[in-house]
Amino acid sequence: MKVLHVTNKPIYPTNDGGRLAMMRLLQNMLHLGYEVKNLTIETPKHPFKQEEFPEDVMNKIQAEAVFIDTRVRFYRVFLSLFSAKSYQVRRFYKKSFEERLISTLREDDYDLVILESAFLLSYLKAIRANSDARILVRTHNVEYKLWRQAIKKERSIFKRFYYRKLANTMKRFELKYLNRVDGILSITVQDHDFFKRRGIKTPMTVIPVHMEPNNDYEVDYDNPDFCFVGSMNWKPNYEAVKWIIKEIGPELYKILPEARIHIAGSNMSRSMKKLKSKNLVIHGRVKDTREFISKHGTMIVPLKSGSGVRIKILEALGVGVPIISTDKGKEGIGIHTKKHFLSANMVEEFLVQMKFLYKSKEERIRLGNNGREFIREDYGLNKISEKLSAFISKKIL
Repeated sequence: MKVLHVTNKPIYPTNDGGRLAMMRLLQNMLHLGYEVKNLTIETPKHPFKQEEFPEDVMNKIQAEAVFIDTRVRFYRVFLSLFSAKSYQVRRFYKKSFEERLISTLREDDYDLVILESAFLLSYLKAIRANSDARILVRTHNVEYKLWRQAIKKERSIFKRFYYRKLANTMKRFELKYLNRVDGILSITVQDHDFFKRRGIKTPMTVIPVHMEPNNDYEVDYDNPDFCFVGSMNWKPNYEAVKWIIKEIGPELYKILPEARIHIAGSNMSRSMKKLKSKNLVIHGRVKDTREFISKHGTMIVPLKSGSGVRIKILEALGVGVPIISTDKGKEGIGIHTKKHFLSANMVEEFLVQMKFLYKSKEERIRLGNNGREFIREDYGLNKISEKLSAFISKKIL
């Protein structure tokens, strides 16, 4: 089967959750023996570097990029206030990319075109006009929900107005175009069910991000510390770190004066990097997140917003790291509290669970082992690849 895999940023290096999710789907397709070409958008923030692709991957696929300047421009933001079109979607549209997409489709006979994210649906008309391939879209999130969540937390009247505008235009676009593709690959059951409730009739299935138990990292269960890792340019992560620094941490140090919280992630501000103290350790960007979490105790995930799946939780489960998470943080992953992780949604609950795990190495080991077993049974490469193949063969082709 020949697949054109269209991505809104280069897959490699896999240094954020979105890229890792795209890489995992690529692995599923290669595992199934599909012939894949990757056509991607290169941006100022995400340059295309072919040398970042692993050699074994480049031996199996073709990869090509077209540059689009997706940076937010004030005058475009202002003009978008008077437009019915989605500004987020327009940032990812450029005639040169559409032209390269058309020529790619005409150069070869593809069975499938897979679009990574709803932002690429603006190219749907061009794909239909130039190919008989079936078109799938992979929804990493319910995009317009993210902006609606942002409205509730924003104090500025102007920003609330603008976020509402973004949410409404994105909603109209997202729900309209999801009904025009041939299939939808949702990452979580929650997103799948949400689209169903909103009247989406397109055949859809849930294809989680596959993960394998990882034996390359030895978890330091003797370390009772806590850690958080995530990119700071994703607002839910930034809000989670603020909650840790301003509310959870100060109360934790009162009951556990020797406890330490380690925070790692890309795109940290200078002010955040200066917050180092005896109890709070700021690491900034780390090369290997799994190495980081395996050496710094229990992973805490105090997320209050966002949608989609938390790749870092899947990685932690696969490595065998104990986890304390909000319900929102573990959303989309079928883990059970007290068996695979500990649940906490308020500061007081985090304090109780953190104190419990700080004092119990046995419990840290138990949760870690249960997490690895969960990944082995539910998220393996073979199982997820077979589910993808079955959906395509029965519902799409």
